[in-house]
Amino acid sequence: MLDCMEADRARLLALEAQIVDLEHSLSGLRREKARIRARLDAYKYPVLTLPNEVTSEIFIHFLPIYPAIPPLVGLASPTCLTLVCHKWREVALTTPTLWRAIEFNDDRGILYEHIRRISDAWIGRSGSCLLSINIAVDSPDFLKETLTKSLAEATTRWEHLQAWIPKSSFPKIDSPMPLLRSLRLSSAIFEDDDDLTFAEVPPHFCTTATPQLRTVVLFGTFSSKATLPWAQLTCLTLDHVGVNRCVSILQQTPKLVQCTLHLYFEPHMSLDFHESPLSLPCLKSLTLDTFSQQVAMILNSFIVPSLCTLKLRDAYLGEDSISMLKSFISQSGCALQEVCIMGNTTTRHESYRSAFPSIPTFTFTVPNRAIDENDDAEGKNNSDSSDAETDPTSDA
Repeated sequence: MLDCMEADRARLLALEAQIVDLEHSLSGLRREKARIRARLDAYKYPVLTLPNEVTSEIFIHFLPIYPAIPPLVGLASPTCLTLVCHKWREVALTTPTLWRAIEFNDDRGILYEHIRRISDAWIGRSGSCLLSINIAVDSPDFLKETLTKSLAEATTRWEHLQAWIPKSSFPKIDSPMPLLRSLRLSSAIFEDDDDLTFAEVPPHFCTTATPQLRTVVLFGTFSSKATLPWAQLTCLTLDHVGVNRCVSILQQTPKLVQCTLHLYFEPHMSLDFHESPLSLPCLKSLTLDTFSQQVAMILNSFIVPSLCTLKLRDAYLGEDSISMLKSFISQSGCALQEVCIMGNTTTRHESYRSAFPSIPTFTFTVPNRAIDENDDAEGKNNSDSSDAETDPTSDA
Protein backbone atom coordinates (compact mmCIF):
# COMPACT_ATOMS: atom_id res chain seq x y z
CA MET A 1 0.00 0.00 0.00
CA LEU A 2 2.77 2.46 0.93
CA ASP A 3 4.68 1.54 -2.23
CA CYS A 4 1.59 2.31 -4.37
CA MET A 5 1.14 5.73 -2.80
CA GLU A 6 4.79 6.53 -3.30
CA ALA A 7 4.48 5.69 -6.99
CA ASP A 8 1.43 7.97 -7.37
CA ARG A 9 3.30 10.85 -5.73
CA ALA A 10 6.18 10.40 -8.13
CA ARG A 11 3.81 10.25 -11.10
CA LEU A 12 2.02 13.42 -9.93
CA LEU A 13 5.30 15.32 -9.75
CA ALA A 14 6.18 14.16 -13.24
CA LEU A 15 2.82 15.29 -14.62
CA GLU A 16 3.15 18.70 -12.99
CA ALA A 17 6.58 19.13 -14.51
CA GLN A 18 5.25 18.08 -17.92
CA ILE A 19 2.34 20.51 -17.64
CA VAL A 20 4.74 23.36 -16.81
CA ASP A 21 6.77 22.53 -19.91
CA LEU A 22 3.64 22.37 -22.11
CA GLU A 23 2.29 25.63 -20.71
CA HIS A 24 5.61 27.25 -21.45
CA SER A 25 5.46 25.96 -25.03
CA LEU A 26 1.80 27.02 -25.35
CA SER A 27 2.66 30.48 -24.10
CA GLY A 28 5.30 30.77 -26.79
CA LEU A 29 2.80 29.65 -29.44
CA ARG A 30 0.28 32.22 -28.22
CA ARG A 31 2.88 34.99 -28.44
CA GLU A 32 3.78 33.92 -31.98
CA LYS A 33 0.10 33.80 -32.91
CA ALA A 34 -0.39 37.34 -31.58
CA ARG A 35 2.58 38.63 -33.60
CA ILE A 36 1.27 37.03 -36.81
CA ARG A 37 -2.24 38.36 -36.18
CA ALA A 38 -0.84 41.85 -35.65
CA ARG A 39 1.05 41.68 -38.95
CA LEU A 40 -2.06 40.48 -40.80
CA ASP A 41 -4.22 43.16 -39.22
CA ALA A 42 -1.69 45.79 -40.21
CA TYR A 43 -1.74 44.65 -43.86
CA LYS A 44 -4.06 46.58 -46.15
CA TYR A 45 -5.36 44.74 -49.22
CA PRO A 46 -4.79 46.98 -52.25
CA VAL A 47 -8.44 46.85 -53.30
CA LEU A 48 -9.51 48.01 -49.84
CA THR A 49 -7.19 51.01 -50.00
CA LEU A 50 -9.05 52.39 -53.01
CA PRO A 51 -11.17 55.47 -52.39
CA ASN A 52 -14.86 54.68 -52.04
CA GLU A 53 -15.59 56.64 -55.21
CA VAL A 54 -13.30 54.37 -57.25
CA THR A 55 -14.74 51.22 -55.70
CA SER A 56 -18.23 52.49 -56.45
CA GLU A 57 -17.30 53.07 -60.11
CA ILE A 58 -15.91 49.53 -60.35
CA PHE A 59 -19.16 48.19 -58.93
CA ILE A 60 -21.16 50.10 -61.53
CA HIS A 61 -19.13 48.51 -64.34
CA PHE A 62 -19.77 45.10 -62.83
CA LEU A 63 -23.45 45.40 -63.81
CA PRO A 64 -25.02 45.38 -67.30
CA ILE A 65 -24.93 48.79 -68.96
CA TYR A 66 -27.99 50.79 -67.93
CA PRO A 67 -30.84 50.56 -68.83
CA ALA A 68 -30.18 46.79 -69.06
CA ILE A 69 -31.36 45.06 -65.90
CA PRO A 70 -29.43 42.65 -63.62
CA PRO A 71 -31.21 39.77 -61.86
CA LEU A 72 -32.59 40.33 -58.37
CA VAL A 73 -30.51 37.48 -56.94
CA GLY A 74 -27.43 35.47 -57.87
CA LEU A 75 -23.82 36.21 -58.78
CA ALA A 76 -24.82 38.82 -61.38
CA SER A 77 -26.94 40.74 -58.88
CA PRO A 78 -25.58 43.84 -57.11
CA THR A 79 -26.66 42.15 -53.89
CA CYS A 80 -23.65 39.81 -54.12
CA LEU A 81 -21.36 42.85 -53.75
CA THR A 82 -22.77 43.40 -50.27
CA LEU A 83 -21.69 39.93 -49.12
CA VAL A 84 -17.91 40.19 -49.65
CA CYS A 85 -16.88 42.34 -46.71
CA HIS A 86 -18.14 45.13 -44.48
CA LYS A 87 -16.53 47.91 -46.51
CA TRP A 88 -17.89 46.66 -49.81
CA ARG A 89 -21.33 46.38 -48.28
CA GLU A 90 -21.19 50.00 -47.13
CA VAL A 91 -20.02 51.18 -50.56
CA ALA A 92 -22.65 49.16 -52.42
CA LEU A 93 -25.52 50.28 -50.22
CA THR A 94 -24.52 53.94 -50.62
CA THR A 95 -24.20 53.77 -54.43
CA PRO A 96 -27.74 54.50 -55.70
CA THR A 97 -26.96 53.73 -59.35
CA LEU A 98 -26.40 50.06 -58.49
CA TRP A 99 -30.08 49.70 -57.64
CA ARG A 100 -31.74 51.75 -60.39
CA ALA A 101 -32.60 48.83 -62.74
CA ILE A 102 -35.23 46.53 -61.25
CA GLU A 103 -36.79 43.35 -62.62
CA PHE A 104 -40.10 41.85 -61.53
CA ASN A 105 -40.03 38.37 -63.05
CA ASP A 106 -41.80 35.26 -61.79
CA ASP A 107 -39.82 32.96 -64.11
CA ARG A 108 -36.82 33.00 -61.75
CA GLY A 109 -38.36 30.66 -59.19
CA ILE A 110 -38.51 33.43 -56.57
CA LEU A 111 -41.55 33.70 -54.32
CA TYR A 112 -43.70 36.79 -54.89
CA GLU A 113 -43.19 37.90 -51.29
CA HIS A 114 -39.43 37.68 -51.74
CA ILE A 115 -39.63 39.65 -55.00
CA ARG A 116 -41.63 42.33 -53.22
CA ARG A 117 -39.16 42.66 -50.33
CA ILE A 118 -36.16 42.84 -52.65
CA SER A 119 -37.75 45.36 -55.01
CA ASP A 120 -38.87 47.59 -52.14
CA ALA A 121 -35.31 47.59 -50.80
CA TRP A 122 -33.85 48.40 -54.22
CA ILE A 123 -36.25 51.28 -54.78
CA GLY A 124 -35.20 52.74 -51.45
CA ARG A 125 -31.49 52.30 -52.16
CA SER A 126 -31.80 53.91 -55.61
CA GLY A 127 -32.37 57.27 -53.97
CA SER A 128 -33.35 59.87 -56.55
CA CYS A 129 -31.93 57.99 -59.56
CA LEU A 130 -34.02 57.49 -62.67
CA LEU A 131 -35.27 53.91 -62.94
CA SER A 132 -35.32 51.15 -65.53
CA ILE A 133 -38.21 48.78 -64.77
CA ASN A 134 -38.93 45.35 -66.27
CA ILE A 135 -42.26 43.76 -65.31
CA ALA A 136 -42.94 40.17 -66.42
CA VAL A 137 -45.47 38.78 -63.97
CA ASP A 138 -48.51 36.61 -64.74
CA SER A 139 -50.23 36.94 -61.36
CA PRO A 140 -52.94 39.65 -61.67
CA ASP A 141 -53.08 40.20 -57.91
CA PHE A 142 -49.33 40.58 -57.48
CA LEU A 143 -49.12 42.77 -60.58
CA LYS A 144 -51.85 45.08 -59.32
CA GLU A 145 -50.34 45.28 -55.83
CA THR A 146 -46.88 45.98 -57.24
CA LEU A 147 -48.07 48.80 -59.48
CA THR A 148 -50.32 50.39 -56.88
CA LYS A 149 -48.01 50.07 -53.86
CA SER A 150 -44.35 49.19 -54.41
CA LEU A 151 -43.88 51.18 -57.60
CA ALA A 152 -46.66 53.74 -57.42
CA GLU A 153 -44.62 56.37 -55.58
CA ALA A 154 -41.63 55.86 -57.89
CA THR A 155 -43.33 56.36 -61.27
CA THR A 156 -42.05 59.93 -61.40
CA ARG A 157 -38.55 58.43 -61.66
CA TRP A 158 -39.30 55.84 -64.36
CA GLU A 159 -37.08 56.38 -67.40
CA HIS A 160 -37.36 53.01 -69.16
CA LEU A 161 -40.22 50.55 -68.84
CA GLN A 162 -40.58 47.02 -70.19
CA ALA A 163 -43.85 45.26 -69.46
CA TRP A 164 -45.31 41.86 -70.28
CA ILE A 165 -49.09 42.00 -70.77
CA PRO A 166 -50.91 38.88 -69.51
CA LYS A 167 -54.35 37.88 -70.79
CA SER A 168 -55.83 39.33 -67.63
CA SER A 169 -54.70 42.72 -69.00
CA PHE A 170 -52.24 45.18 -67.54
CA PRO A 171 -53.45 47.14 -64.51
CA LYS A 172 -54.00 50.82 -65.10
CA ILE A 173 -51.22 53.11 -63.92
CA ASP A 174 -52.74 56.35 -62.70
CA SER A 175 -49.50 57.98 -61.58
CA PRO A 176 -47.75 60.32 -64.05
CA MET A 177 -44.47 59.28 -65.65
CA PRO A 178 -42.96 62.65 -66.59
CA LEU A 179 -39.43 61.29 -67.25
CA LEU A 180 -40.32 58.10 -69.16
CA ARG A 181 -38.22 57.99 -72.35
CA SER A 182 -38.70 54.45 -73.65
CA LEU A 183 -41.49 51.90 -73.42
CA ARG A 184 -41.61 48.25 -74.48
CA LEU A 185 -44.88 46.33 -74.25
CA SER A 186 -45.00 42.62 -75.06
CA SER A 187 -47.87 40.17 -75.25
CA ALA A 188 -48.33 36.57 -76.31
CA ILE A 189 -51.90 37.37 -77.38
CA PHE A 190 -52.39 37.78 -81.10
CA GLU A 191 -55.27 38.74 -83.31
CA ASP A 192 -56.11 35.13 -84.16
CA ASP A 193 -56.36 34.14 -80.48
CA ASP A 194 -59.23 31.67 -79.99
CA ASP A 195 -60.37 33.09 -76.66
CA LEU A 196 -60.30 36.81 -77.35
CA THR A 197 -60.90 39.23 -80.17
CA PHE A 198 -59.09 42.50 -80.64
CA ALA A 199 -62.25 44.54 -80.14
CA GLU A 200 -63.12 42.76 -76.88
CA VAL A 201 -59.93 43.71 -75.10
CA PRO A 202 -59.78 47.09 -73.34
CA PRO A 203 -56.66 49.23 -73.70
CA HIS A 204 -53.87 47.61 -71.72
CA PHE A 205 -51.73 50.65 -71.13
CA CYS A 206 -53.14 54.14 -71.18
CA THR A 207 -51.10 57.21 -70.52
CA THR A 208 -50.68 60.69 -71.86
CA ALA A 209 -48.64 62.00 -68.90
CA THR A 210 -45.35 61.01 -70.54
CA PRO A 211 -43.99 64.19 -72.14
CA GLN A 212 -40.46 62.73 -72.59
CA LEU A 213 -41.55 59.47 -74.24
CA ARG A 214 -39.78 59.09 -77.59
CA THR A 215 -39.09 55.37 -78.11
CA VAL A 216 -41.77 52.66 -78.17
CA VAL A 217 -41.55 48.93 -78.95
CA LEU A 218 -44.79 46.95 -79.19
CA PHE A 219 -44.70 43.17 -79.58
CA GLY A 220 -47.95 41.29 -80.20
CA THR A 221 -51.22 42.51 -81.62
CA PHE A 222 -52.84 43.15 -78.27
CA SER A 223 -49.94 45.21 -76.98
CA SER A 224 -50.71 47.66 -79.79
CA LYS A 225 -54.03 48.40 -78.06
CA ALA A 226 -52.06 50.73 -75.82
CA THR A 227 -53.10 54.38 -75.80
CA LEU A 228 -49.95 56.46 -76.12
CA PRO A 229 -48.91 59.98 -77.17
CA TRP A 230 -48.06 58.81 -80.70
CA ALA A 231 -47.48 62.29 -82.09
CA GLN A 232 -44.32 62.86 -80.02
CA LEU A 233 -42.55 59.56 -80.82
CA THR A 234 -39.32 59.53 -82.83
CA CYS A 235 -38.51 55.80 -82.72
CA LEU A 236 -41.15 53.08 -83.14
CA THR A 237 -41.01 49.29 -83.49
CA LEU A 238 -44.19 47.30 -84.17
CA ASP A 239 -43.52 43.56 -84.07
CA HIS A 240 -46.23 41.06 -85.03
CA VAL A 241 -48.84 43.80 -85.21
CA GLY A 242 -51.78 43.66 -87.60
CA VAL A 243 -51.59 45.73 -90.79
CA ASN A 244 -54.66 47.84 -90.05
CA ARG A 245 -53.60 48.67 -86.50
CA CYS A 246 -50.10 49.44 -87.73
CA VAL A 247 -51.39 51.90 -90.32
CA SER A 248 -53.70 53.48 -87.76
CA ILE A 249 -50.74 54.11 -85.45
CA LEU A 250 -48.43 55.41 -88.20
CA GLN A 251 -51.02 57.96 -89.26
CA GLN A 252 -50.53 59.54 -85.81
CA THR A 253 -46.70 59.61 -85.77
CA PRO A 254 -45.47 62.53 -87.91
CA LYS A 255 -42.19 62.94 -86.00
CA LEU A 256 -40.81 59.43 -86.49
CA VAL A 257 -37.10 59.27 -87.37
CA GLN A 258 -36.65 55.51 -87.10
CA CYS A 259 -39.32 52.88 -87.73
CA THR A 260 -39.24 49.07 -87.72
CA LEU A 261 -42.33 47.11 -88.74
CA HIS A 262 -42.83 43.36 -88.61
CA LEU A 263 -46.36 43.15 -89.93
CA TYR A 264 -48.84 40.45 -89.07
CA PHE A 265 -51.33 39.58 -91.81
CA GLU A 266 -53.79 36.70 -91.92
CA PRO A 267 -55.34 35.65 -95.27
CA HIS A 268 -58.88 36.28 -93.94
CA MET A 269 -57.97 39.75 -92.66
CA SER A 270 -59.61 42.65 -94.51
CA LEU A 271 -57.63 45.82 -95.14
CA ASP A 272 -59.28 48.98 -93.85
CA PHE A 273 -56.81 51.58 -95.03
CA HIS A 274 -57.11 51.03 -98.81
CA GLU A 275 -53.57 52.21 -99.44
CA SER A 276 -54.05 55.46 -97.56
CA PRO A 277 -50.85 57.54 -97.76
CA LEU A 278 -48.58 57.34 -94.74
CA SER A 279 -46.70 60.63 -94.62
CA LEU A 280 -43.65 60.48 -92.35
CA PRO A 281 -41.65 63.59 -93.29
CA CYS A 282 -38.86 63.12 -90.70
CA LEU A 283 -38.26 59.40 -91.18
CA LYS A 284 -34.62 58.51 -91.93
CA SER A 285 -34.56 54.74 -91.34
CA LEU A 286 -37.30 52.25 -92.27
CA THR A 287 -37.24 48.48 -91.75
CA LEU A 288 -40.09 46.36 -93.14
CA ASP A 289 -40.34 42.68 -92.29
CA THR A 290 -43.16 40.13 -92.48
CA PHE A 291 -43.99 36.45 -92.53
CA SER A 292 -46.73 37.08 -95.08
CA GLN A 293 -46.77 37.41 -98.85
CA GLN A 294 -49.77 39.78 -98.80
CA VAL A 295 -47.95 43.06 -98.14
CA ALA A 296 -46.65 44.21 -101.52
CA MET A 297 -49.32 46.92 -101.75
CA ILE A 298 -48.14 48.59 -98.54
CA LEU A 299 -44.76 49.92 -99.68
CA ASN A 300 -46.17 52.60 -101.96
CA SER A 301 -48.34 53.91 -99.15
CA PHE A 302 -45.26 55.50 -97.57
CA ILE A 303 -44.35 59.13 -98.28
CA VAL A 304 -40.89 59.47 -96.73
CA PRO A 305 -38.88 62.31 -98.34
CA SER A 306 -36.08 62.22 -95.72
CA LEU A 307 -35.46 58.47 -95.87
CA CYS A 308 -31.79 57.44 -96.04
CA THR A 309 -31.83 53.77 -95.04
CA LEU A 310 -34.33 51.16 -96.23
CA LYS A 311 -34.27 47.54 -95.10
CA LEU A 312 -37.11 45.35 -96.30
CA ARG A 313 -38.11 41.78 -97.00
CA ASP A 314 -38.50 40.90 -100.66
CA ALA A 315 -42.25 40.29 -100.18
CA TYR A 316 -42.78 44.07 -100.04
CA LEU A 317 -41.41 44.46 -103.57
CA GLY A 318 -43.76 42.03 -105.28
CA GLU A 319 -42.96 40.26 -108.55
CA ASP A 320 -41.50 43.29 -110.35
CA SER A 321 -39.18 44.36 -107.55
CA ILE A 322 -37.14 46.96 -109.44
CA SER A 323 -40.22 48.76 -110.75
CA MET A 324 -41.78 48.70 -107.29
CA LEU A 325 -38.67 50.18 -105.71
CA LYS A 326 -38.43 52.85 -108.43
CA SER A 327 -42.05 53.78 -107.85
CA PHE A 328 -41.48 54.02 -104.10
CA ILE A 329 -38.42 56.28 -104.49
CA SER A 330 -40.15 58.48 -107.05
CA GLN A 331 -43.29 58.86 -104.98
CA SER A 332 -41.38 59.65 -101.78
CA GLY A 333 -38.76 61.88 -103.35
CA CYS A 334 -36.12 60.41 -101.06
CA ALA A 335 -32.37 60.11 -101.69
CA LEU A 336 -31.60 56.63 -100.38
CA GLN A 337 -28.05 55.95 -99.22
CA GLU A 338 -28.44 52.33 -98.18
CA VAL A 339 -30.81 49.53 -99.18
CA CYS A 340 -30.88 46.03 -97.71
CA ILE A 341 -33.17 43.38 -99.21
CA MET A 342 -33.90 40.38 -97.01
CA GLY A 343 -34.96 36.96 -98.22
CA ASN A 344 -34.95 34.93 -101.40
CA THR A 345 -35.19 37.69 -103.99
CA THR A 346 -35.59 36.41 -107.55
CA THR A 347 -33.98 39.48 -109.10
CA ARG A 348 -30.26 39.16 -109.80
CA HIS A 349 -28.31 41.32 -107.41
CA GLU A 350 -26.35 43.17 -110.07
CA SER A 351 -29.63 44.28 -111.64
CA TYR A 352 -30.31 46.49 -108.63
CA ARG A 353 -26.93 48.19 -108.98
CA SER A 354 -27.62 48.93 -112.65
CA ALA A 355 -31.12 50.21 -111.95
CA PHE A 356 -30.14 52.41 -108.99
CA PRO A 357 -26.63 53.80 -109.58
CA SER A 358 -27.26 56.72 -107.19
CA ILE A 359 -27.65 54.42 -104.16
CA PRO A 360 -24.14 53.86 -102.70
CA THR A 361 -24.83 50.66 -100.77
CA PHE A 362 -26.91 47.63 -101.67
CA THR A 363 -26.83 44.53 -99.46
CA PHE A 364 -28.78 41.28 -99.64
CA THR A 365 -29.35 38.93 -96.73
CA VAL A 366 -30.33 35.29 -96.92
CA PRO A 367 -30.19 32.69 -94.12
CA ASN A 368 -26.80 32.72 -92.37
CA ARG A 369 -25.12 35.04 -94.86
CA ALA A 370 -25.05 38.61 -96.13
CA ILE A 371 -24.06 39.61 -99.66
CA ASP A 372 -22.64 43.03 -100.44
CA GLU A 373 -23.23 44.13 -104.02
CA ASN A 374 -19.82 45.85 -103.96
CA ASP A 375 -18.13 42.45 -103.77
CA ASP A 376 -18.38 42.09 -107.54
CA ALA A 377 -16.20 39.06 -108.06
CA GLU A 378 -17.78 36.94 -105.37
CA GLY A 379 -21.23 38.26 -106.19
CA LYS A 380 -20.98 37.31 -109.87
CA ASN A 381 -19.56 33.88 -109.15
CA ASN A 382 -22.23 33.06 -106.60
CA SER A 383 -25.22 35.08 -107.79
CA ASP A 384 -27.06 32.16 -109.34
CA SER A 385 -26.56 29.89 -106.38
CA SER A 386 -27.31 32.60 -103.82
CA ASP A 387 -30.50 33.59 -105.63
CA ALA A 388 -31.61 29.98 -105.43
CA GLU A 389 -31.30 29.88 -101.66
CA THR A 390 -34.58 29.95 -99.80
CA ASP A 391 -35.49 31.77 -96.62
CA PRO A 392 -37.41 29.47 -94.31
CA THR A 393 -39.17 32.43 -92.67
CA SER A 394 -40.58 33.93 -95.87
CA ASP A 395 -43.25 31.28 -96.30
CA ALA A 396 -44.14 30.94 -92.65
